Amino acid sequence: MSPSYMEGDYVISVTPRLVNLREGDVIIFKHHAFGNLIKKIGEKKVNGYYVQGTYPMSTSGESIGLVTPGMVEGKVVMKIQSKRKMS
Repeated sequence: MSPSYMEGDYVISVTPRLVNLREGDVIIFKHHAFGNLIKKIGEKKVNGYYVQGTYPMSTSGESIGLVTPGMVEGKVVMKIQSKRKMS
């Protein structure tokens, strides 16, 4: 979800069993084709979530498809930005 989350940043998350996920929450989930992803919940359905990124070139929610509750690893509650070198 660059530019909000960049390589080297750390995130702190809580298990989804402890919170009610809702639209606008940022989640970490494991996708069979794309690996671990961080995306924002765009739409909540009975059987899962449709997600979206914040960067135009990010993996689209359409290509990800429905994220089921079993795929969700956690809800992001804090980001710790890495120290980046200035060019």
